[in-house]
Amino acid sequence: MRVLEVCQEFPNRYYPQLGTFIKQSIDSIANQGVELTVISPKAFVLPFSAFPYHNFSKLPGIEHTEKYDLHFPRYFYAVPKKYFYPLTGMSYSYFVSGYAMKNINPKPELIHAHFSYPDGYGMMKLAKKWEVPLVISALGTIERKVAYEGSYTSKQIIEAMNFADRILSVSEDLKTHIVNLGIDENKVDVVPNGVDTEIFRPAGKEYARNVLNLPQEKKIVLFIGALRKIKGVDYLIEAAKSFVNKNTDLYMVGRDDGLRKSLEKRAEELKISGFIKFTGPVTHEEIPLWISAADMLVLPSLSEGRPNVVLEALSCEVPVVATDVGGIPELMVEGETGYLVPSKNPVQLSEKINKLLENESRREKMGKFGRKSIIQRGLTWESHAKKTVDIYSELLARSSK
Repeated sequence: MRVLEVCQEFPNRYYPQLGTFIKQSIDSIANQGVELTVISPKAFVLPFSAFPYHNFSKLPGIEHTEKYDLHFPRYFYAVPKKYFYPLTGMSYSYFVSGYAMKNINPKPELIHAHFSYPDGYGMMKLAKKWEVPLVISALGTIERKVAYEGSYTSKQIIEAMNFADRILSVSEDLKTHIVNLGIDENKVDVVPNGVDTEIFRPAGKEYARNVLNLPQEKKIVLFIGALRKIKGVDYLIEAAKSFVNKNTDLYMVGRDDGLRKSLEKRAEELKISGFIKFTGPVTHEEIPLWISAADMLVLPSLSEGRPNVVLEALSCEVPVVATDVGGIPELMVEGETGYLVPSKNPVQLSEKINKLLENESRREKMGKFGRKSIIQRGLTWESHAKKTVDIYSELLARSSK
């Protein structure tokens, strides 16, 4: 079975934090014996440090790994995104399809695009040309939010999902949103992401803090994710005024998508800036240590698919306080692995955080049950890969008739 995996967000030597869960998905599929080629299109960029993602210009055309060849074709990413995002999908389709037809040999039997836009939309032309099935992964905000905006990009997303032979939704909640867009329910399968329970396992709080040079005596509330509006980080700063103090710090781990300065300013206005630590991005290999070092993980998102960081925290025996949006409630056991709160509600968010901070035995009990629940429910990458490959096999058997 030869499959072309396509995803613009994929880790590389200059930006290892991009799409780490996509790589885990693809690696798990490769472990099932599937012959893979991976294409991770990158925007044409000027090679000057003043420009975002300028190091894309240094990436080679192709890298050879143990599991698959990894290609980095270029395309034009139209900015400002607010006005020209539809052109990005068109550019992606033209340049990436052209590259694949010239450079991917032998021809794959199936294409799997890991975002509905621009990956899924961009691969329609190639799937038609090669006459192979197209699978699209639906991961959250694109299908739940952007597809409902009524914009031209919304139409492109819906067109791609209608064209696809199968859509892999990360959660039941997201499947409902996709079907509500008019997509045939029979071709939407729920295939949750997983977690590697060997990598994400409790490392011991004292050990993890020693390695990361974090204070042993303080309680640590941890957020992991990009600093962007959709992650609800501004509400977390508002909530922090009620739980950070000389005994408790909030660590914000992740890349800045333009909000850090305003978050720091607001923390200064609230006179809590000394208790909030912005680390910037860290490598994915460090994430298990950061989680193990924390007393809890907090995810205040406004919208989510099925966030892997929740699985990773529970697998490390760390309780979670998160908003009840998207697929998050499907991962949590309310009151047993942590707490769910409404989005955009800093008061209830801080109440639940304080409830956990005040009771160490409750945190430990929830953490242990969290890991147990992950293993019992089979929320692993191996399970994810087996479901995905079964869908590949079904499509190929049908197309060969």
